[in-house]
Amino acid sequence: MNFKILIYIFVLLSSCSSHISNEFSDNSTSTEIKSNELKFNKNKINKKKLENFYVASNPSESVVFEFRKERYLEGIQSKEVENKIDYAQKALQATFKMLSKAPKTGMEHLKIKNSSHKIKYNFENFYNSTSHSEKINEEINILVLLPFSNKFRSIGEKIRKAVDLAVLQSKNNSIKFVYFNTGKDFNSNDLELVIEKLNPRLLIGPLLRENLIKIKPIINKFKIPVFSFTNDSSLSEKGIWVSGFSPFDQINKIIDYAIKCKKEKIGFISVDNDYGRKIYKKVENSEIKNLIKNKIFISAKTFKNKENLRNTISIFLNYNENNNQDLLSNKEYDFIILIGNRNFILRLAPILTYYDVDLLKTELFTTSVLNDKILLNEHSLINAKFPFISETNINEFNKLWKLVWSKSETDHLIRLGYYISKISIWVASQNTKFDNQLENGRNKFSILGNKFIFKANGNVSRPVNIYKINKSGMIKKINSCL
Repeated sequence: MNFKILIYIFVLLSSCSSHISNEFSDNSTSTEIKSNELKFNKNKINKKKLENFYVASNPSESVVFEFRKERYLEGIQSKEVENKIDYAQKALQATFKMLSKAPKTGMEHLKIKNSSHKIKYNFENFYNSTSHSEKINEEINILVLLPFSNKFRSIGEKIRKAVDLAVLQSKNNSIKFVYFNTGKDFNSNDLELVIEKLNPRLLIGPLLRENLIKIKPIINKFKIPVFSFTNDSSLSEKGIWVSGFSPFDQINKIIDYAIKCKKEKIGFISVDNDYGRKIYKKVENSEIKNLIKNKIFISAKTFKNKENLRNTISIFLNYNENNNQDLLSNKEYDFIILIGNRNFILRLAPILTYYDVDLLKTELFTTSVLNDKILLNEHSLINAKFPFISETNINEFNKLWKLVWSKSETDHLIRLGYYISKISIWVASQNTKFDNQLENGRNKFSILGNKFIFKANGNVSRPVNIYKINKSGMIKKINSCL
């Protein structure tokens, strides 16, 4: 009887072992098939199908591996089997992680929607470099001077994208844009040869004032209108229009505000360089010259020494800690003009607040350098003010921009490049010279509601307003005094 029971148990165990073996074989086959299917899809690189393929939020829904029968092996599998299973589980985790990410095609930065009818994608409208100039046989050429190498390369490439966008929208296929690299120490003779060959109707650029100074003799020789991006208004003259927002124009706006709001105790703080001295001269020769209570120019040596810098500001503010135990706000000035770059302002602003300058009672003004992400989020600059060009329909432009350059963000220089390019296309397509157009009053332009007035002396007027930084780091236009 016992012998029969032993035989029965042996047969039962054999049957279970066979069943377990078949389960693992089935799962192994399933795994191999899904792996082959994945490789097949990758080889085709059909982006739309790949997006659908990876739509599942849980990768395990796409590829299924089952080890439901593992418990049957408890107590009989060896250490070697356990190690293999542990290795397999780690491999599966890595597979799941890989499958949860869509593969990159290298073209993610370019996003062109076929449903859009706003942009005409005609890449015959422009050429990538002057090496293609022999292919240009049309009458109307526009030469664009931008830095595509060295320090300012990224800015040049951003403006280039803005110019390209304006060209892509243009319905005038006879206008060609040719780019000349000013990022290196370019030879003026090379530029002169390009101008002789292309006979451009307009020049857009350059970006930097030193490059504009360098090419002035060539401009005067060929009498070609120039729409420059520099903000040095001292370089503007007949035939050369400066479209950047000049610091001197900004100071004029600040002075107008001080007069309007009847400020009486004005303080002036500036970096000690030629730029700061010129700005102060502008203030000193204005209507508020008799309202300037004190001024200081901070040298590089003082700026680097924190203790000396704090003492300098303390003296400027007439600060006395013993006389201000009640923590009253400093009333030495009702208006302070702060001139310098981002690092200068970032160092000075906290010191001013440390010595009890309350920006709700003393208005702190600087230039549009304040429109910077780091400065906008500096706590000591809450309620600080600055003049800036008013722009409209920025969101509309951003939507248009992302139709072509999906991952890049826009800034005021990009938008300026687009506006100037649109104006240039119109100007170049006219049968009369730009000087004659100005004489006939055709000097006002509006691009997406953004207005420009080109004057005969080279100045370009745009609407300017005063903006204030709020607690959330955003700027808000203000129309009234403090």
